[in-house]
Amino acid sequence: MVNSTIKNIADSIGVPKLKDEITSAMAQDVEFRLHEIITEAMKFMRHSKRTKLTVTDINSALRVRNVEPIYGFETGRPIKFNKTATALEEIYYVDDEVIDLDRLMEEPLPSVPLEVVYTAHWLAIEGVQPRIQQNPAPIDEEEPAAKKPAKTPQRQDSVETIPLVKHVLSKELQLYFECITESLVSPDPLVKSTALESISIDAGIHQLVTYFVQYVAMTVKNNLNNLSTLNTAMAVAKALRRNPNLFVEPYMHQLIPSLLTCLVSKRLCESYTEDHWSLRDGAAEQIAEICQQFGQSYHTLQARITRTLLRAFLDPTKPLTTHYGAIVGLTKLGVSIIKVLVLPNIKAYMSLLDAEMEKRDNQQLIYDGAHCQTALINVLKTLARDSDDIEPVGVTIPQRSRLAEVVGDTLARLVFDDPDAGKITAAVLAANKEAKAKETSK
Repeated sequence: MVNSTIKNIADSIGVPKLKDEITSAMAQDVEFRLHEIITEAMKFMRHSKRTKLTVTDINSALRVRNVEPIYGFETGRPIKFNKTATALEEIYYVDDEVIDLDRLMEEPLPSVPLEVVYTAHWLAIEGVQPRIQQNPAPIDEEEPAAKKPAKTPQRQDSVETIPLVKHVLSKELQLYFECITESLVSPDPLVKSTALESISIDAGIHQLVTYFVQYVAMTVKNNLNNLSTLNTAMAVAKALRRNPNLFVEPYMHQLIPSLLTCLVSKRLCESYTEDHWSLRDGAAEQIAEICQQFGQSYHTLQARITRTLLRAFLDPTKPLTTHYGAIVGLTKLGVSIIKVLVLPNIKAYMSLLDAEMEKRDNQQLIYDGAHCQTALINVLKTLARDSDDIEPVGVTIPQRSRLAEVVGDTLARLVFDDPDAGKITAAVLAANKEAKAKETSK
């Protein structure tokens, strides 16, 4: 930066005849400031992976230095400098465009710009891109459709309806789904366990979640007398929920009916001697886990399931197998459910159960009734395990009479045959006393 340039700029803004000392000092300061700005602008240029310095880099450097950026210059517009000679030196300047005001006034006004608005649309739903105008067309047009193809266009009243969503599966996922479903019906336990393990840990099967859920629902619906197949369906449902890489919350409303079916269905096997009780126990555990996991998000979930199970428990027209599933399901939902809903109804239910088991000519009723009694004993044991601060009472006839007033004579006798009879009796009597106190306070 030479002194003459400083003097020319000073003259242009109305400050003539600067002293040489002032001009020299200002030239040095301006040169230092320019060097700082250019150095800062080059940092922006390098971070932008460019080798050419632009006006944007200069403006960014000025903003960093808290200096107002330069207006009137654009990066995309080339700057042409013109040269002119004076008596002392050559001067370079930018030639400003001459605008004809008469022509400008005669030009039509530009159209009013549209108001800025925002619209929202689904880019993808559960990994599937909707076929709408805002979304780009899918690349894989030639890929085969999903195993469950979209509905064909239907013409109604001369209007053609085309589904917006077309779920496209890759060939690899289709092959994976076929291999898994074939392995699940394999007689080899190792093959079946390997397939279940794959469902529970694989991270790339999110698009298949809806198909596995549908597989569980259809398997339960079509195989209500095939215990082995139902156990496999419940294992698939459990593997899906245990996979940390899958988002299965939107599909809970499709899984829960299948779980409830395996819990309270009248018949789940060919012969009543088969161990369908374990299947019901597993379904009850899964339902309890779902309520615990998603109860905060869906506040009415546990209440609706509890209402369904309570109706099944208190309905005398239902079979004993349904009663067993309802008892186990309510027990798994927690001690508070036992205290409020199960314990007050045990005595009335036991009178019904005793009447059914007196039919000696029906071995299935006796067999099913024994399991219902065992389930009720487990209810009382669960209540006792939660009452650690209660001391056991003596196993005496008066205590047995008090217990019989709450749970009935038959169940009281079975409780007193248990090694933890004192603890169970104390917990039941304490819970009953607490319930009566709450009713009195109301």
